[in-house]
Amino acid sequence: MSRSPMMRVSAVGLLIAVVTTVAGLSAPAKAQPFQYEPYEEQRYETKRPQRGYEGFPAPGVYCSYRREPNRVCEYDKRGRQKCRIKSWTLVQQCG
Repeated sequence: MSRSPMMRVSAVGLLIAVVTTVAGLSAPAKAQPFQYEPYEEQRYETKRPQRGYEGFPAPGVYCSYRREPNRVCEYDKRGRQKCRIKSWTLVQQCG
């Protein structure tokens, strides 16, 4: 009596599951130490948009920046809101 192709596939899948389970149980579990990565953020307020540093200043440390506008909003006589940019904040993040 011959086996169907479906039975062969499920038998192979069962064999792989058993082998990986046994291999996983036989290896001792190792706790990895917690490494604290200091995260640093600095804010600078300027009159015009500025560029920050983007890249790797040291191995394993990446810096990026974003520019945020500081808006001042007012309402006119018709009740419409008008906003203008007063200054910019440069947020430099390294971690």
